[in-house]
Amino acid sequence: MTQSNVEVVFDHLYARRTRDLARLASQLDPDVVHQGVLPELTCHNRDEVLANVHRGFAREGLGIERLELIDAGERVVVGLAGPRFSDVPWAPLNGQIYVVYTLRDGRIVRMEDYLSRAEAMAAAGADAKDWQ
Repeated sequence: MTQSNVEVVFDHLYARRTRDLARLASQLDPDVVHQGVLPELTCHNRDEVLANVHRGFAREGLGIERLELIDAGERVVVGLAGPRFSDVPWAPLNGQIYVVYTLRDGRIVRMEDYLSRAEAMAAAGADAKDWQ
């Protein structure tokens, strides 16, 4: 049974939560790119992404209060908000971030960070309504 893209991303977030680098590595394409909100915040391959994730492990806890996952076909939009995204001196996150994951054959090939839900949804080609 194959996992849907949203399940792969959910599992990816769980692997980050449990600090399971081996599991994270297995989910990432070797040529994965993670584009941050600023051009200089870019990882160009799996090793760079994993090194960045590992640096993030130095923080206590996840600092996430809200989480949203939206299935958009080959892409998944993830919205994250909480204290971890408030005090980030190198990026203007304003307490939240949206990440568009692009998957191919069950592996993450690209992650792109956005400051707003609208930008992320447009980039993913998604048309999900706000929760009511």
